[in-house]
Amino acid sequence: MIPFVKIKNAGLVFQRLKISAILLFLLALVIAFKMEPTLQLIIISNPLAVDRTNEVITIKRKVFEKKANQLFPLVKKANTTYTTQTLDLNNDGRWDELLIEVNLAAKSTDTLQVSWVKKNELPLFKKRTNVQLSERSYNAIASTEMNQAIRFRGFIQNIAKPFYQMEGPGIENDKVAFRSFFDYRNGKDIYGKIVDTPVLEKVGVGASWHQMQYWGKDILRVGNSLGAGALAVKEGEKIYPLADADTSFFNVVFEGALKAAFKLDFKNWDAGNLKKNGSETVSVSKGTFYYQNNIDLVLSQPQNLISGFANFGKFEVIHKKHNARFSSIATYGKQADGTDSNLGLAIMFTTDEYVEHATTDSSSSISYTSYVSLKPSPKKTLYFFACWEKTDKRFATAHGFAEYLQQTADFLAKPIKIKIINKK
Repeated sequence: MIPFVKIKNAGLVFQRLKISAILLFLLALVIAFKMEPTLQLIIISNPLAVDRTNEVITIKRKVFEKKANQLFPLVKKANTTYTTQTLDLNNDGRWDELLIEVNLAAKSTDTLQVSWVKKNELPLFKKRTNVQLSERSYNAIASTEMNQAIRFRGFIQNIAKPFYQMEGPGIENDKVAFRSFFDYRNGKDIYGKIVDTPVLEKVGVGASWHQMQYWGKDILRVGNSLGAGALAVKEGEKIYPLADADTSFFNVVFEGALKAAFKLDFKNWDAGNLKKNGSETVSVSKGTFYYQNNIDLVLSQPQNLISGFANFGKFEVIHKKHNARFSSIATYGKQADGTDSNLGLAIMFTTDEYVEHATTDSSSSISYTSYVSLKPSPKKTLYFFACWEKTDKRFATAHGFAEYLQQTADFLAKPIKIKIINKK
C-alpha cells in the first residue's frame, strides 16, 4: 500500500512553482531578445540620377548581428521575396557574403526586411550563372563535371579533338559566356548567347560551337591574339604572353542564381623573362555583359601588365575616361565571327593605372591585338565586355554600346549604398 503524504500549504507551493516557471520563461525571452533582433532592415540608396534595374549588391555577413551558423537570410519587401545567393568564400561551412538582386529608381531609397530561416526554408531560385569544366565527350552525352583540375607545363591540346570539352573552363550568366583555354596558351574566348538559361554543359557536345546553335555560337576569332581579355607582360617594346606555368590549378569558387566564379592559380608563371606565382579569379554576375578578372601578380620594373582583345578587322580603338575612377579601350563593328552582326568589345580598368594603348599587327609575337598597358600593381581588377546585338538590340548601334559602357563605369564608381538597421 502506497502511503499517503499530506503536504501542508499545497496551494502556496503551487503558486510559488507557477511564479518560478513564469520567471524562467521571461528570462528565456530576455536572453533571446538580447541574442536576436526582432527585426533587421536593409536600407538601400541609389546615389545616381538613373534607374538601376536587376542589379546585384553584396553585403558581408559581419554587418549583421551574430546569427547561428545554420541560419540564412530571407529578404522580402511586403509580399515580394528577393532573389538572393550566399557565398562561402573560405570553405569553412559558413556563408561570408549575401548577394541580393534589387531595383532602384533614380536618386531613390528603399527598405528591405530580413528574416532568418533554415536553408531548406529558402525558395529555390533559378540558377542563372554557371561554371563548367569537363573532359571532351565522344557522344551526345556530356562528361562528368570537374570542380578542380591541374595541368603541367607544356600541356597541348589537339584543337580538332581537345582534351577538355571547351578546351578549358567556361563561365556564363544569362547574357553571355566566356571560356579559358586550360593549356599552354591560357587564352580567352566568347560564346554569344541568345537564350537566358545555362548552356555550357551542352556546348561542344554533339555539335560545333562555330555553327549557330539554339543557344548561340562562338563569336570571336582568336588566333594568336589575346582573344577576350587574356593577359601579357610588356618589357620595353616586347610583349610576352602570361600563358604557360610549371603547374596551373583550376578551382570552382561558387555558382548560383546571381554570381559564379572560378580561380586559376599559377606556379612559376612565365612573366616575361621572369617566373612568378600568381592567379586570376574570373567572375560573372547575372544581367551583365562582362566578366570581372581579379589578378594577383607581383611584376618587376620595368614590366607593365597587358590585357587585350582580338582586332583582325582594324577596327578603331576608342580610349575613354568615363569618370575619375574608370576608363576603357573599346572597338565596335561587324566583328562577331561567322555572322553579319555587330559586337562591342572593351576592357575597363582603373583610370590612374593607364600607361598606353596600341594595336599589334601580324609581325608581333601576339598578333592582331588591341591592348592596354597598365602599371604593375600587385592586385588589379579588370572588366572585359562582350556586347552582341543578337543578345540585346541596344548593341545594334555604336551609341547603345557606348551608353552601356558609360553606365557600367558609373555604377561601378558609385555603387548602391547599403545600411543595416538592427531593431529590437
